[in-house]
Amino acid sequence: MIITKNWLNEFIDINDISTKEICDTLNAIGLEVDSVREISIPKGVVVGEVLACEKHPDADKLSLCKVDIGGESKQIVCGAKNVAKGQFVAVATIGADLGGGFVIKEAKLRGIESFGMICSSSEIGLGESNDGILVLDESIGALVLGRELSEYHLLNDTVIEIELTANRGDCLSIRGVARDLSAALNIPMKELELPMLEEGLDVQLEADSDEVSLIYQEGREFNANTLIDIRLALVEKYSQDSSLRVLNYVMHTTGVLLRSYNRGFKALVLKEDEGIWSLYGDGEKISQVGISQSIDPTPTVLIEASYIKPDLVSKSVMGKDISKDALFYNASRGSESDLEFGLRYLNRLTTSKGVKSIKSPQQPEFSTKIEVPLSKINNFIGQKIEKERVVSILEKLRFRVNTKGDLLEIEIPTFRSDIANDQDIIEEIVRMVGIDEIVSTPLTFRERNTQNSAYHNYKKTNFYRTKASVAFFETIHYFFDSKERLKKYNLSTLKDELDLLNPITNELNTLRTTLLMHLLESASSNLKHGKNGVRLFEIGRVVDADRVEKSKIAFIASGDMSGADIGSGVKGEEVDFIKFAKMVTQVIGDIELKVPDEVSMLENPYESARVLIGGRDAGFMARVALDVERDFDLPRSYICEIDFDAMPFEIKKAKPYSKYPSLNRDISLLVPKEMRFDKIASVLADAKIAHIINFYPIDRYESSELGDRVSLTVRFVLQSDSKTLEESDINSTMDAVLKELKDKLSLELR
Repeated sequence: MIITKNWLNEFIDINDISTKEICDTLNAIGLEVDSVREISIPKGVVVGEVLACEKHPDADKLSLCKVDIGGESKQIVCGAKNVAKGQFVAVATIGADLGGGFVIKEAKLRGIESFGMICSSSEIGLGESNDGILVLDESIGALVLGRELSEYHLLNDTVIEIELTANRGDCLSIRGVARDLSAALNIPMKELELPMLEEGLDVQLEADSDEVSLIYQEGREFNANTLIDIRLALVEKYSQDSSLRVLNYVMHTTGVLLRSYNRGFKALVLKEDEGIWSLYGDGEKISQVGISQSIDPTPTVLIEASYIKPDLVSKSVMGKDISKDALFYNASRGSESDLEFGLRYLNRLTTSKGVKSIKSPQQPEFSTKIEVPLSKINNFIGQKIEKERVVSILEKLRFRVNTKGDLLEIEIPTFRSDIANDQDIIEEIVRMVGIDEIVSTPLTFRERNTQNSAYHNYKKTNFYRTKASVAFFETIHYFFDSKERLKKYNLSTLKDELDLLNPITNELNTLRTTLLMHLLESASSNLKHGKNGVRLFEIGRVVDADRVEKSKIAFIASGDMSGADIGSGVKGEEVDFIKFAKMVTQVIGDIELKVPDEVSMLENPYESARVLIGGRDAGFMARVALDVERDFDLPRSYICEIDFDAMPFEIKKAKPYSKYPSLNRDISLLVPKEMRFDKIASVLADAKIAHIINFYPIDRYESSELGDRVSLTVRFVLQSDSKTLEESDINSTMDAVLKELKDKLSLELR
């Protein structure tokens, strides 16, 4: 993007701002300055008027001109095709140094003396505008014959080229850059006096779209003036057609996309063709909005101002072989949505009056709303910026801001299509505050726990897999199961509406709700292949009836546990509940077993228990029901299934231990036959009697002499953290135990 200082000055008063400060500011706000060039007209180049122009007598391509340079006339031989009588021109007088060692001297051209040179724009450093001489008019100021051109402020300019990032389409115009400078320099934008648009163009317009906006007005004969030509030459957008030069000038100034058509239309229709918004005039396609046009632009009959959302126009051409013109670049990066401003600026340049127009629904001034807390802005930046300053910055950038305590509700102007989230808002604040104003703070390194839930589950699974592998062999089965088999044993199944639509086989036609069916099947298969005993486990996912997944760990032990000793002739030991429970506790740690209220069809009701981990019901342990053992051809077998999430897995922490010895005391109680030990354990646990660190039953004796009671022997482990327990301490502890049991359960010593 190329701008000039004088051009910017039309929108923002920067007369007292140095070029260095402007460039430093542009760099600070993210509009990186690529190059700077000062335009200075050489001394000795003055305003002249061509009084007469005749062909050179001895050269067809030369003209003999009489030029008034203020108070005197000079004879000048000129080779430009466009020189003519009555023109005001730039004349380099004798002695003028045009640079590069080119000094104007008296000369003879084909035998005719010449006292000076009529200059083109490029010869005096104003860029290349045409193949001929520079014709002057009063757009640069009042023309005074003989006056040095270097005295004309508008011609002595500073050209600044900016390297824009792809998202800053709003700065592809003089007005857009001026908006950013206005906010950064805290200088208000100028209010331009522009003619209003008059509605009433005799054209039917059908363009009902919230993604495209259009305005049409009558065409006029546009004639570019000297200032327009020079500025377009400086920004490398000069066109040989005068009308197109005016449109290019307005587009570069305002950012509004303008097209011209050489035909009048009675009806204009905007419609979408294969993802591309196309415009039809009287049934004929005349343009693809933001991409190209198919009707010649000159002579101008109809002027179009258009806006299309940049992401829409970019996506519409993606992967398609579509020809594009110069306007596509601006449209795809984000053009100005205030179409009326562009046309009003055009009409001011052409001094057109009574121009009729018609328009489609226009884009709203603000497109989206973003909410961001001020605290988040400050945390992101790393320092506190007062709310008043944040609001002021955003409002100067043409955002609309409402505050609700710490929360900022920010409405984004339509021309800022690059603002999509709160981080974009923070970037706007940072670039306007200035990176140099943000206080540097030393980096602080804080180590944090990087273990997320997935890693924790991975470590936990590996931990228990390793422990289980000591006594069991791991198995891995399908996540699928047989729905008919689950129903046969009255196990939970998926609801029909949640079940598989396309099962891989008839035998695996649902998701498994337990790990045990596959374990029973694998145990049976191993025994049939010659194994005397089988010990298997699996850790895996199951679902409930609502298809909610959870992790389980399951075990099975079947048949011979130790194997026969051929040397001694000792037979192997068959698995029983106690052996199986010990193997499971070696894997999952301390557990409690509780008599179940009910059992499933897989469990033998006479050897079944609920498994409690830390007081929480986590699963069950049982002998396989006799019917199930027969169905799977299994000998005596035991199963256990535990909720994997209920199993502990924590960082090991050091705990204090007593250096004093522990000792045991046993007591035998008379207990009703129907009373379970867990009731006694609950009472003693709630009592929290000093010095007792553990207790458990060691013997149960029944006799007809005891009637409806039994003798239950309980062992207590006693220890102190501060001393070796004396007999008096032991007696007081045991007295407290007996008192608690008598008061709460009416139990006495045998």
